Amino acid sequence: MGIWSFGGEQYEIISMYSLPDDAWHYELTGLTGPPAARPYLAVDIPDATPGGAFTPQPAQHVVVHAGGGVLPRLVLTRLIDQLDSSGDLVDEERDRSAEATALPLTLNTWSHESTQFVVNQFHYGVRIPDASPEGGPFVPLPADHVTMTMHGRWTLPWPVFRRFLDAVQAAGDIVVPDRP
Repeated sequence: MGIWSFGGEQYEIISMYSLPDDAWHYELTGLTGPPAARPYLAVDIPDATPGGAFTPQPAQHVVVHAGGGVLPRLVLTRLIDQLDSSGDLVDEERDRSAEATALPLTLNTWSHESTQFVVNQFHYGVRIPDASPEGGPFVPLPADHVTMTMHGRWTLPWPVFRRFLDAVQAAGDIVVPDRP
């Protein structure tokens, strides 16, 4: 468990084994602001050997739950980095080709197992502010200004969520400043 701070806001991260779900549970919750507007994101990694030592099932069985709110990209990135370094995302297959990571300007469908997911740029929005909104070409502000808005409550398979994150990154509009 830990408390992360970013932009004057605080976020709690919890990592624990959930007995009712037989899964390792990572949970990120905003701690400031009105309760209905606080971001919530949880990742459940099912246990292949319930009752024994935790053995993560392949990443295709991992599920992401969201409960709305606005989450800064750098906080989301920190959670994803923690998941990546945990060793719990086993057998994760990621296609980072241009075809797989393209985010079209119109509705698109992505398939995972036997389910199709509609991907568009409206409902699950990543907001990249423009440094010159008065005109001219789009100039993205640095990554610390980028946010992900999660509308309502939803559940996605990890591979679909990860593909969405990869697609946003591949679009090239997230500017990460050089570090000294």
